[in-house]
Amino acid sequence: MPTHQQPVFEISSPWARARALGVLAGTLSALACGSADSTPLERGAANSSSTAANQAAPNAEPSTSSGLVEDPPLLGGACTGQVAEQTFAAALCSCEDTNVAGYLRTRGLGDDDDAPANLVGSVGINGDYSTNGYANVGGSFTVAGARDVVFGGLLQAGQDLFFHPAADVAGVVRVGRDAWLADDLRAFGRVAITRDLYTADGAGFRGIALVDVGGARYTEDVSIGAPCACGAGQIIDVGSLVEDARSNNDNAAIGLDPDALDVTVGIGTALELPTGRFYVNQIGGIGGINLRVTGKTALFVGDDLLATGAFRIELAPDAEIDLFVRGNLALTGAALFGDRARPAATRIYVGGSGDVTVAGYSAFVGNLYAPTANVSVGGYGQIYGSLFGKNINAAGYLSVGYDSGIRDTGEGCPPNAADVPRIR
Repeated sequence: MPTHQQPVFEISSPWARARALGVLAGTLSALACGSADSTPLERGAANSSSTAANQAAPNAEPSTSSGLVEDPPLLGGACTGQVAEQTFAAALCSCEDTNVAGYLRTRGLGDDDDAPANLVGSVGINGDYSTNGYANVGGSFTVAGARDVVFGGLLQAGQDLFFHPAADVAGVVRVGRDAWLADDLRAFGRVAITRDLYTADGAGFRGIALVDVGGARYTEDVSIGAPCACGAGQIIDVGSLVEDARSNNDNAAIGLDPDALDVTVGIGTALELPTGRFYVNQIGGIGGINLRVTGKTALFVGDDLLATGAFRIELAPDAEIDLFVRGNLALTGAALFGDRARPAATRIYVGGSGDVTVAGYSAFVGNLYAPTANVSVGGYGQIYGSLFGKNINAAGYLSVGYDSGIRDTGEGCPPNAADVPRIR
């Protein structure tokens, strides 16, 4: 009997498939590409034999230029839209553990929770998952760690369920497609699996439960691999991208001083950024900072983004921003990173290891990539976009409205675009 193992979160574009095969190497040209609506993240049984190792991103050679002088992207280098659609394929990804004290919910941006187009927003956890509440995941739900999970009610995956640990559910279990269990799932309520159930030998459902499987039941080896791309050669080398942008940028075109946002005070600083690649040494201060983005823009920060005052990114219609922070991201004041109606237009890449705190009283808008930092979500955690962190910790309720349009942001990019540098 074959061993079944789900792949890392992936997309189905030709560029992504080529990247997974390791044929692309190179760098980033920061002119982004157009975006459009997309279909839900699909990881069907046809892909179940793929391994995470086979999906690893290729390494960029240390001597490779980041390609930021290439303009337009058709002349070479990677396209930020393609990087985004590959990086943010899930609503929530943790390289290690995820801890949600209360209720976890992921969906698309629509109003109807159970509409097929809104059943997106996958959750991938390379390590352990802990909670005192329940989980209502619109996409697939994958936990690769070994520590048992106790749910205080509902466990739902709108697409597939991939579970390595044993779990207890004092309530309802619902799976929209297939379920893969490497250990026991002890349920004390109704269990409904729309399609097939795959269980390891000796594993399966236990407890007092009515189990309804719409398809077939299979007993075979089940291996749940790490769903998030956090291994050697997979993590984006934000530092290399920022270092190259220090000398290869469009600052001169708009008269931007690299020190312009170093220390803001008083009423603060306003800056308009058109299409292009721009570099500043750091962003910080106690004053307000307002960035108005009018095109497809990349902003590179040589050190930290530390804002104790109001920090706002305002997007014009059809504008997009990719923000690369070499150091740490720390926001203690009010922060707005984009348009709640289209979170896919804001992408934030953090290279530092300092803790990142988002949400709290106000919602966080954007797609955050911080694979070497712990990401904390305070209070009533409302996210419009996605989170990718080393560990993700939510003190209470965590709701993620996933903009599946980010999975099409590379549609206008060149077919021969290269990959970004990766940390070995």
